[in-house]
Amino acid sequence: MAQDYSNLQKLAQQQTQQYQHSPNSPKGNIGCIAVIIAAVFFAAMGALVYFWVYPAYFSKTADGKKNTATNRKGDSDRNESTESSLKGIYMDALIVPGDNGKKNLWIMSYTLKGKTYYVNTYIYDPADKEVIKSFESEYSSYPSLMKLFLKDKEVWKVNSESSGNPAGVSIYDAASGEEKLNTQGFSQKYSELQGGISKLYARENPPYIEFETKDGRKPAFDLTSNKMYENYAAFRKSYSDEKTEMTIFGLGYEKSSENARKKLFLVTGPKSNLWEKNISESYFDNPSTLKFFTKSEAKPLLSDKVFLEGELLYQDDECCFVFHQTQVGSDAERLLSCIDKSGTILWTASTENDLFPKLRATSKDAVSGMFFIKSSVHVSRSGDLVLFGFERFGIIGFDYKTGKKMYAVELSK
Repeated sequence: MAQDYSNLQKLAQQQTQQYQHSPNSPKGNIGCIAVIIAAVFFAAMGALVYFWVYPAYFSKTADGKKNTATNRKGDSDRNESTESSLKGIYMDALIVPGDNGKKNLWIMSYTLKGKTYYVNTYIYDPADKEVIKSFESEYSSYPSLMKLFLKDKEVWKVNSESSGNPAGVSIYDAASGEEKLNTQGFSQKYSELQGGISKLYARENPPYIEFETKDGRKPAFDLTSNKMYENYAAFRKSYSDEKTEMTIFGLGYEKSSENARKKLFLVTGPKSNLWEKNISESYFDNPSTLKFFTKSEAKPLLSDKVFLEGELLYQDDECCFVFHQTQVGSDAERLLSCIDKSGTILWTASTENDLFPKLRATSKDAVSGMFFIKSSVHVSRSGDLVLFGFERFGIIGFDYKTGKKMYAVELSK
């Protein structure tokens, strides 16, 4: 998924400014050289970011020409396909109920054939390694970001806007894959969207969608309550009026000066402040800071455990998953730890044995650092099945109680 690189750019800008404005810095030509170096740095970083986020955009066709077409057919021409095996570059996956208590998966990927992109949707039985159904949509430009949600035995596919690809919401029957509502039908249900959707942003905690419309509105839709709000402020107020307390996991700095070392906490406070389950890591090194901003208190879990370069990927009422490293730096094994609310590490999977080896931090790959990787790894859970996804590559299923690897689906090498 697209990522925020503003912090890296700001740091580079600050370093350049410090050099240029230092009273001891050379003048004249050397100052010009510094400006040129900064410009080259930004250009290089821009290219690096673009190729990481859009790895296939500049794929060559058979005649050696770059793909520049922008017209889209998309889901309006979504057809059932005869694919019997998974293929393509992995985009997203979702656990859905199957027959006889099975847990099937919806898996989305894309392929490039000549100048045309195809978004593939599979209903997949991972236990029997069988594609139950598959669908194909045709795009003539790089597919936009897509996110899957499960709601009342329906799969919601939410895609953002990109060049040539309009934003949209489509709803399908989770078992059959039959389309129940497309973007046009969804927009007609709500007066706030009848001017037409121009952009949207899908969020996960809790699941909701922020819209921008062609007539200037900015409504927000809450998937939990199935309710459209006039704007994000009105949606947020529906939670800010909550007076009940809740307890969530939080990951934060042990010391603000050592931000690679992170500790795990249980945070208890008003739901009006904790409903998004997203607390700044910097609040945890000082209890008064946390209390001031969130009216909450934190209790350390695993007081003797530090999660190096840690990222909190998922949490629910029972457990959380932390993605972290064995050491700081660009050569390190990466770990996925499952921790319950009592502070017990139930199990840990590693890049040496269970996770995709590509996830290991290595100095040989400029984009293997946690800064780049953290937005590309995701965890979801349904009962005793934990699904770990690595964008562009694939998914791994784990047993929640034991950490046993149930299956691995690697779509791209």
